[in-house]
Amino acid sequence: MGETHLPYVVPLGVAAALADSNYANSYLAVVGQRGYWLVDCADSPIGRLQRAGLDPLAVRGIIITHFHPDHVYGLSAYLLGLFMLADGQPRADPLPVYARAEVLPLVQGMTGLFGGQSWISPLSLAYHEIMPEVGALVVEDDEFTVTAAPTRHSIPSIAVRFALRGSSRAFVYSSDTFPCPEVETLARGATLLFHEATDSDRNHTRPGAAGALAARAGVERLALIHYRTQPDAMAYALAEASKTFGGPVELAEEFKPYPW
Repeated sequence: MGETHLPYVVPLGVAAALADSNYANSYLAVVGQRGYWLVDCADSPIGRLQRAGLDPLAVRGIIITHFHPDHVYGLSAYLLGLFMLADGQPRADPLPVYARAEVLPLVQGMTGLFGGQSWISPLSLAYHEIMPEVGALVVEDDEFTVTAAPTRHSIPSIAVRFALRGSSRAFVYSSDTFPCPEVETLARGATLLFHEATDSDRNHTRPGAAGALAARAGVERLALIHYRTQPDAMAYALAEASKTFGGPVELAEEFKPYPW
């Protein structure tokens, strides 16, 4: 991957729920000095992390925004991959998993399906609840302060903000949502906003509305994600968002590092 300014975010997938043979469903890695945070988990995460130039074992934690299949179906394969890459050795510390209270038991139930198998127990997962409040603290370490906000989706969901400590720089990911003030507040002044642009008036955000939200929030750069991947739909999304957001806007690209 060469020299990339830290921190950065790299999309491991960009597609809306109906992905095709050329794209994976939306999920991403937020990369810092001491590894990465995985936000959602779709497709083939181990291979995609490696393709992005990341060591899968350097994971700091996992954040699950909501429990729709396209955002969680790769989690069990990911955990199995971590076990195999570590040669079955237990982690020094439990791997933290963060989600809303409504989502945590669903994630635990999914991973619990493999509870009787030898590979799951050495992973030692630690589950942490995210409160459904704007600015709710998810986790803080020596590099990032991670906060969240509830979004307006068909099931409980969150947006997340990674703020670089000692700096004004921040990255925000809306995840799936109808345009809402909660995300706008969380994104205020962000260096980079990844906002979904599914082109739907029901539980999702149209590209023009994503651009308008980014403009109101005063973000520096906007990247659309969770979009329909047909060429005409992609061109439409970029054109519509560019009408309402005056700053740099693009369609998020898989495996492209986005420094912030």
